[in-house]
Amino acid sequence: MSGDHIQDRQTYEIVGSSGLGAVLFLVFAPVHLMVAQDVSVAIAAVTLALIGGAYVGFGAASDSRTAFWLELAVAVLYGLTAVLGLLWHPMALPAGLAAHALWDLAHHNGLFGARVPRWYIPFCVVFDLLAAAFLFVLYLT
Repeated sequence: MSGDHIQDRQTYEIVGSSGLGAVLFLVFAPVHLMVAQDVSVAIAAVTLALIGGAYVGFGAASDSRTAFWLELAVAVLYGLTAVLGLLWHPMALPAGLAAHALWDLAHHNGLFGARVPRWYIPFCVVFDLLAAAFLFVLYLT
């Protein structure tokens, strides 16, 4: 019976954190509709850079120097992608967010990179994918 309780808690944790990611997206999206596209691009670039940098904190909190340096190197790539979105083409931003969802999923089983709280991964995947799809459509028009 205790195995069922653990499974129920894990399901609740995933659904709850996914819902939180969706709610954060619902706050994020309208802002982009209320500002000029260049401001939207700047906001999206800062968002991508911050999201990419979150794992640096997880890496710093880990006992592994390798995990820290890996997370820092990847965060730099997301920062560069944000700059590309600002200076080259805004479509780099939704592409970077979609790529970050894959980075989140790579951490899912805890065997890769820094250890991440279990709730964080579904939260971030949902936000990343919703924001990527939204910005893709917004910048396409």
